[in-house]
Amino acid sequence: MSGFLRAGLAGCAAVALTTMLTEPAEARIQCRGNFQVTKYGLIATPYCEEEQIAFVARSYGSKVTAAQVHNDPLTKVYICQTIGYDSRLKGSCAGYGPDSYAPGR
Repeated sequence: MSGFLRAGLAGCAAVALTTMLTEPAEARIQCRGNFQVTKYGLIATPYCEEEQIAFVARSYGSKVTAAQVHNDPLTKVYICQTIGYDSRLKGSCAGYGPDSYAPGR
């Protein structure tokens, strides 16, 4: 391989590496309440519902993170059973809220 070609390839590799390191990643999921923002509009997803559960729990003073709600199903159930009456959690806690396990009439 000639020195000119080797230098050109090294320069291209340096430019590509610099571009990859300086541009921000756009792959992060964006949520608006219980809905994920996509190019087609808002879509209800379990991921965003769990983000909403963690957000509402923190507003009540709980020190729960979204990762805890994502990774531990019992955390989600506990939060929904304790503060599931909040109107912001009606969609997120549909199966676990106080309305689901209250005594029948």
